[in-house]
Amino acid sequence: MDFAIALFLFAFTLAVYFSYTNNFQNKEEDSLDIILTDAKAISSSLTLSGYPKNWDNMTVIRIGIADEQKVNSTKVSLFKRISYAKTKKIFGTIYDYFVFFTNSKGEVLNVNGVCGVGYPLINTSYNIQSAYYYSDEADSFLKKFMNETFHADIYFGDDASDLSDIDGLITNLSKYKFLMMEHPLLPTSVYNGYKDELNNYSSSGGLVMISGELTTAQGRDLFGADFYKKSGQSTSDRNSTINNTDQYLSFAFGENIVFAQAYYIENTSNAIGFKQIATFNLDDKNAVSKWKYGNGTVYFFSDFDVYYFNGNYANVIEEAAKGLVEGTCNPINFTGISKKSLVSAERYLIYNSKVVKMSVYVWK
Repeated sequence: MDFAIALFLFAFTLAVYFSYTNNFQNKEEDSLDIILTDAKAISSSLTLSGYPKNWDNMTVIRIGIADEQKVNSTKVSLFKRISYAKTKKIFGTIYDYFVFFTNSKGEVLNVNGVCGVGYPLINTSYNIQSAYYYSDEADSFLKKFMNETFHADIYFGDDASDLSDIDGLITNLSKYKFLMMEHPLLPTSVYNGYKDELNNYSSSGGLVMISGELTTAQGRDLFGADFYKKSGQSTSDRNSTINNTDQYLSFAFGENIVFAQAYYIENTSNAIGFKQIATFNLDDKNAVSKWKYGNGTVYFFSDFDVYYFNGNYANVIEEAAKGLVEGTCNPINFTGISKKSLVSAERYLIYNSKVVKMSVYVWK
């Protein structure tokens, strides 16, 4: 009798266990099917133009980033700027997601400064050789950005024995695609010694962003422009107005910028396609400008620090830098995401006349 009772209890336990396991597996499969449905819905939405067709962050009702199967890089940038919570509400999903693009080699693409969009705890970084040079800790407003976003090599001043100063920058200059110089204030002898190397870097295709005072002497030329410090430094001397828009700098026409320090440049014959973006109100001198020097592109800013601006001035420059830098991003690290509930949907689109893969990862 004891044996029969024990056998009955054992059989009953097995039946309950297998019933529970089957139900759990079925529920898990149902859950994955629901998550996959959301992933497909998000990818389907993104392959369209969105609504309205020319939506922005204020008017968007449905998010779409492709026009006739071609990636619209402007819409990708707009997508990145919408809050994560708002995008989930628009997509109608309760799950977390992340979207990115890869080329035929499997490399993550930088699309208009965007390596990926979605779950905010996933970090992305750019696969580009870049350098940042500055001469004063008080004028290093973009140092953290360059270090964290581009993993730039940092160079400081003109007094180091380990090639971490201007000498080291010039030694390694040819390996960089992007150079940011914040208030360089080069001694005249250093400027004279390295002017040709810097000009060659830009003319060979290098991207340069430079702010502030080039050298202790006034009117010295670099990258096809002459650099000056304004004689007056009152608020009215430092006040400027945006008078031209730019594809990468999201300044609005008519906006005012009061710089912390007032420097300007003058166009010379070697600056190709010179464009005034902002000029000082009192004398129309160039406060923010863009031009081509040889095969390179140069942006000049009176200062990377401002006394007044209706918005986040540094962020405008940072976003412009990310948009200007072309190429690929470092592999995206999905460590920490639950692989058991992770699904993906993939679509193929055209970007820069090439077929790219858009991957949408969704998880619970």
